[in-house]
Amino acid sequence: MNPSELRVLFRDEQVIAIDKPAGLLSVPGRAVTDVPAISQLVRALAPEALPVHRLDRDTSGVLIFAIGRAAHRALNSSFETRRAEKRYLALCSGNLTARMRCEVPLIPARNGGMHAGKPGDRGVLSANTEFLPLERFEQATLIEALPRTGRTHQIRVHLQAIGHALLLDPRYGNPDPIAARQLNQLAVEGNELVLTRTPLHASALRVPHPSGKGYLQLESPTPPDLAKCLDLLRAQRRRS
Repeated sequence: MNPSELRVLFRDEQVIAIDKPAGLLSVPGRAVTDVPAISQLVRALAPEALPVHRLDRDTSGVLIFAIGRAAHRALNSSFETRRAEKRYLALCSGNLTARMRCEVPLIPARNGGMHAGKPGDRGVLSANTEFLPLERFEQATLIEALPRTGRTHQIRVHLQAIGHALLLDPRYGNPDPIAARQLNQLAVEGNELVLTRTPLHASALRVPHPSGKGYLQLESPTPPDLAKCLDLLRAQRRRS
């Protein structure tokens, strides 16, 4: 991917926000790779850009960078004090019938992930996520996830904890890609794989502007692969 291919959602003298595609790291990882991370691509557009938060490799959506040290300090403070309001779209397994709050604490795992813990466990971290069902289908639910804390893999582990893991999640749920026929029995595409990554999308972010004047409201449209899955599920529901 070239820097010119990045979709810029917002830019001014202190902030640049990117619509991150799935499949790219937010910042360089430990492994050597020929594929640049989003932060490296962004610096080609804004050399002083500094990452403020991260999205998992396979998570798409709003990713914000500060331009300059002062903006970085201000935005970091907003995230640390939970004044940054994050919203995600997720396609989870099963039929989630009502709004839920999950406060299962998390414990860092040796493999870089997390696992559910309980109060009093060594190294346990508090975590809080709200889940709101937006569209319900027979075998899946489109939800809005509102993380009130910012733990690694928080949404994914909390969905697993409430029995509604992401429809595809190699670490915390089903590891297998999803074919069109699994979502719609009469799909013309049949065995075509329509979902090959975790269906988690950072759809919106509201955060105080680092200038101290007002808020930034950033939104990312539903990505094509998630939209395709929803089209198939809706067509199946109409036939039921």
